[in-house]
Amino acid sequence: MNALHWYLVLHITGFTLMAGTIAADFALSRRRGKYLLTDKGKALSMLEAAAAFPALIGIGGLLLLTTGIGMVVLFKGVVARMLWFRIKMILVVLVALNGSLVLRRQAGRLRVLLAENGNAGNHQILALSRTMSIFHVIELLLFLVIFILSVFQF
Repeated sequence: MNALHWYLVLHITGFTLMAGTIAADFALSRRRGKYLLTDKGKALSMLEAAAAFPALIGIGGLLLLTTGIGMVVLFKGVVARMLWFRIKMILVVLVALNGSLVLRRQAGRLRVLLAENGNAGNHQILALSRTMSIFHVIELLLFLVIFILSVFQF
């Protein structure tokens, strides 16, 4: 195997780690939704169980970034001038912003509301949960489009 093969394998590994962790977080979020109002302690425990997910996503992102830069260097920047690559980079930035600015912040707010354990915040809890589900779906769709762009390279 040459350098390109190693870069591709590690690049796909980083992509899979990121997208897979988001998919797992979405699945856990859907499961947690069943307990948001009936058993806030259990819902909070499930939220805490997902606390390691941002680190996994970060590792996948770092792997994706370093191998991506390596491949651009290997191809002497030719790929960076292609339309599919430019669109892909915009989508990668959107994935990062969505994950770090929206999902992480909302998870923190949800953690606080669940810890308060009162009934006054129930409508806020449900609204946050719905918003997080929407952003999970957006994140997964962005990953799908990135994958399609990478495969078909128009």
